[in-house]
Amino acid sequence: MMKKITAIITVLAACASLTACNKAPGNVQSFDDIKLVRTGFANRRVFEDLAALEEHVDLMVVGKFIDDSEQNERYRYSEFFGKDILYFVTSKNTIEVEKVLIGNANIGDTLQIVQEYGIVDGDLVTFSDLTPMQKGDEWLFFLTKDSDSDVYYCAGDSDGRYPVPNAENEPMPLSDCPDLGVYDEQNFMWNIYNEILEKYDI
Repeated sequence: MMKKITAIITVLAACASLTACNKAPGNVQSFDDIKLVRTGFANRRVFEDLAALEEHVDLMVVGKFIDDSEQNERYRYSEFFGKDILYFVTSKNTIEVEKVLIGNANIGDTLQIVQEYGIVDGDLVTFSDLTPMQKGDEWLFFLTKDSDSDVYYCAGDSDGRYPVPNAENEPMPLSDCPDLGVYDEQNFMWNIYNEILEKYDI
């Protein structure tokens, strides 16, 4: 099932002031002074239950982010604004696998994870409902491998990452429910998470 996710404002309006500049590192010391810009349109698969997720993914693992994120900003020239503007940004981080529940992986393996967000000109620009990847954070991941490169994505965006009970993750002041790993609790799949807790020892 595909669901069109329409964010608060369009990419063009939100990113018009984000001109080509020095590439941001993708990691910050604190998110307290960062402005959240949720923008863009994305089509993604929505998973209604745990069985659908399990059937779709290449890997289901518990892992911990072990690096600072690196990001890739994409700009293109806008005739309307008369300058290059940001139209997309992604961040990449590495997890170390701590437990394997589905798929061909081993404890201690490292996997590259990509999310659709980045820090540009002091703003956290995100095309994703997932909060940023922070070094030391531990999550349960449902992962699909990119067909063209050796990286993974969380299946269905926010449908594909869940809290590990008792994990002590870094603070995330931009979220009203930071322990859940999303910006808004309404985007968290509680029914799937409850199924996970009943079925798996994480």
